[in-house]
Amino acid sequence: MSIRRRITTTLVFAALAVSVSTASAIWSWKWMGIYTARVTEAQTVVRSVFELSLLVHDFGDKGSERALFQWQRQHERLTSELARMLGELTDPADQALLRRLSADNALMLDGMTRLAQARLNPDAARIAQDTLQLRYNVMASDADRLAAQANERVYARGRLLLVLQVLPLLLLAMTVAAAMAASQRVIRGLNRIADGMATIGQGRFDHRLDVAGKDEFAVLSSGVNHMAEQLQTLYADIAGKVEALSVAKVQAEAAERAKSAFLANMSHEIRTPLNAIIGFADLLRDEQAPVAEREKWLSLQMEASRALVAIVDDILDLSKIEAGRLELEMGSLDPAALAESCVALLTPRAADKGLVIRTEISDDLPQWVLGDAARLRQVLLNLLSNAVKFTANGQVVMSVTRTGVQMRFTVTDTGMGIPADRRQHLFMPFTQLDASVTRRFGGTGLGLAITRRLVEAMQGQITVESQPGAGSRFEVTLPLAIAMPPPPEPGPAAALAALPSYRPLSILLVEDVFANQMLVRTILEKAGHKVTVVENGAEAVRSVAQADNVYDLVLMDVQMPIMDGMEATRRIRQAGHTLPILALTANVLREEREACLDAGMNGHIAKPVTPQALNQAIADIAGFRLTEMEPAPVPPTPATQEDTEPALDRSILDNLLLVVGDDIGVQLLNDALTSFRARVDTIMAAGDDLHRIEREAHSLVSAAGNLGFMPLSRHCRALMIAADAGERAEVARLTAPLPGLCDAVIVQGKRVVEQLAAGQTDA
Repeated sequence: MSIRRRITTTLVFAALAVSVSTASAIWSWKWMGIYTARVTEAQTVVRSVFELSLLVHDFGDKGSERALFQWQRQHERLTSELARMLGELTDPADQALLRRLSADNALMLDGMTRLAQARLNPDAARIAQDTLQLRYNVMASDADRLAAQANERVYARGRLLLVLQVLPLLLLAMTVAAAMAASQRVIRGLNRIADGMATIGQGRFDHRLDVAGKDEFAVLSSGVNHMAEQLQTLYADIAGKVEALSVAKVQAEAAERAKSAFLANMSHEIRTPLNAIIGFADLLRDEQAPVAEREKWLSLQMEASRALVAIVDDILDLSKIEAGRLELEMGSLDPAALAESCVALLTPRAADKGLVIRTEISDDLPQWVLGDAARLRQVLLNLLSNAVKFTANGQVVMSVTRTGVQMRFTVTDTGMGIPADRRQHLFMPFTQLDASVTRRFGGTGLGLAITRRLVEAMQGQITVESQPGAGSRFEVTLPLAIAMPPPPEPGPAAALAALPSYRPLSILLVEDVFANQMLVRTILEKAGHKVTVVENGAEAVRSVAQADNVYDLVLMDVQMPIMDGMEATRRIRQAGHTLPILALTANVLREEREACLDAGMNGHIAKPVTPQALNQAIADIAGFRLTEMEPAPVPPTPATQEDTEPALDRSILDNLLLVVGDDIGVQLLNDALTSFRARVDTIMAAGDDLHRIEREAHSLVSAAGNLGFMPLSRHCRALMIAADAGERAEVARLTAPLPGLCDAVIVQGKRVVEQLAAGQTDA
C-alpha cells in the first residue's frame, strides 16, 4: 500500500474515528448526564432518609412538634421523589429497589403515628422509635445500593468512551477520575459517619465527628454530634435523678424511723394522763370516800385532762400547719400586756421550782400593734414553758423591744443549755432532742416545731443561742405594724341582758338509728324541750311544711336512707323556711362541716354527743343562756389504741345514765346490743356493696359512741371513711376484726345491764 494511500486511509480512518468518536461523545454525554442525574437523585434519597432518621430522634427525645412537622414535609417530598424515579427508571434492579424504598417509606408514616401516640408511655415510645430507626437503616442500605448501581452505570459508560473515543480521551479520563474521586469521597464520608455512630453506640457519648466544609457530610456530621450531645445530657439527667432518688429513699427511711419513735412517745404521753383520768374516775365512784379525798382526786383528774388536751392540741396544731390550713386572725393586740400575761401564767410553776421569772419591757413599745394575739401567745407560752421546764435554778427573763416595725421577743434562761450538734434538730417535728431528756421532763417534742411554723406563718424569724450548762436564748422577730385600739367590749351585765330568758323549745329530731333517737330525745325532754322524731329527710321536709313554722329548731342527721340530711336541708331552705338547722352527724372533718353550712345548716354537733354539748349547742343557736344549775359542756375523751382499750368507757355511759336514768339506760343498752349484732352481720354479708357498708358503719359510729363503746365507734368510723373512699382493700382489712369487737361489746354491755338490774353502780 502506498504512503498516500496509507495517509489517505489513515485520514479516512482518522476522520471516521473522529466522526465516530465525536458522535459517541455526543451520545455518551447525553447518557452520561442522564446517569449522573440518577446518581444525584440516589444521593438525594440517601440524604432524605438520613434527615428523616434525625428528625425521628429529635421528635422521640424532645417531643418537638416542629420536628414532627419537618418530618411530615420531608416524608411527602421523599414519597414524591420515589414515585417520580419509579416512573422514569426502567432498569429492573433499580425498580426493585425503588419499590422497596416506597413500601418502607409508606410504613414509616404508620410507625411515626405510633411514636406520636406513645409519647406519654416512655417504654412504648422507645420501642416505636427503635423500630423506626431499624426501618430507616434498611432504607438507607437500599438507597446506598441505588446510588451504587447508578455509579456502576457511569463507570460502564466511561469504559465505552475509552474504546470509542480517541480525541476526548483526556476529558473522558478526567471525568472518570472525577467520578472516582467523588465516589471515594462518598464512601469515606459514609464510613467515617458509620464509625462515629458505632463509637457513640458503645456508650462513648463524648465522642465527636470532625465537621469540615459545608457539604452534605458536614451536615450529617453535625447531626450526629448533636445527637451525641443530647444522649450525653439525657444520661447525665438520668444519673442525677437516680442519685436524687437514692438520697430521697434514705431521707424517707430516716423520716419513717423518726415518725415511729414519735408515735411510740405519743403513745406513752397520751396513756399517762389517760391512766390518771380513768383511775381517778373509778375512785370517784366510791361515795363513801372522804370529801377532801374526792376533791383531791378530782383536781388531779382535771390536771391530767388538761395535760391530755395540751398533747392533742399540739398534734392537731402541727397537723393543721403541715396541711397549710393555718389561718391567722389579725387584730389589735397590746404586746406589753400580752408578754406580762404569759409570764403571769408561768409564775406559779416557776415559784414551785424556786425560779425567778420576770419581764423586761422597752419604754418605746406602741400600745397597740396588728397581729394574731392567740398565736403569738401560743409562741411565747411555748418558749416560756420550755425555759421553766429545763431550768433547775436561776431565772427566766422575757424581754420585748422594738426596732421600726420589727418587734423582738426574747426568752432567756439559765438552764441546762443545748449542745451545738443537736440544735439543727431542735425545730424538727417527730424528732426528740434526747430520749433521756424526754423521759426525764416529759413532753411530745412538738412545741418548738409548732412555734417555728407559727412564727414563719406570721412572716417572722426565730433564732436560738445556747451554751451547755449556761442556758439558752430564744429570739422571735415579728413585723408588727402599729394599729388602732380595738373597740370596747360590752360589760357582763349588758351581755347577759342581750340574751332572752330560757324557754322550752319545739324541736324536730331527724335520725334513722333508734338508739340515737332514744338517747337524744331523752336528753332534750329532760331539759324541758318538746321533741318530734322522724326517720329520714323526706319525712323532715313534709313535717316542716305541715307544721307551719311551729318548730323552733331542727336536729338533722346527715346520712339517712330515702333522703339524706343535706338534700332535706336544701329543700327546706328552697321552700322559704328560715328556722335553725343543726347537723347531728359523725362526720367531723372540716370539709364535711363546710358542706353542711353550704347546704343551708346553721351549725354542727359531732357524734358521739354528750348531754352538755347538745344542750350548749342548742342554747347557742337559740339565743338563750343556760342556767347555773346546768352543767357546762366537757370535751370528749380522746381516743386510745383499740387493741389495749376496754370495750366500754364506763365514764361516758355513767354520764349518760345520770341524765336518762338507769331504767331508760337498760332499755337503751338492750336495744343497742341487739342492733349492734344485726348491723355487724349486715356488714359482714354485704360483700362488695360499699354503699351498704358505709351506711351501716355510719349508724354504728354514733350508736356505739353515745353509749361509751368507743373502740367499736372509732373502728366503724375508719370503716365508714374507707368505704366512702372506695378503698376495698382497707374495707376488707377493717371488716375482718369487726365481729370480735362486737362480741366484746355485747359481753361488756350485758354485764352492765345485769349490774344495773341488780342495783349496782360499779362496773
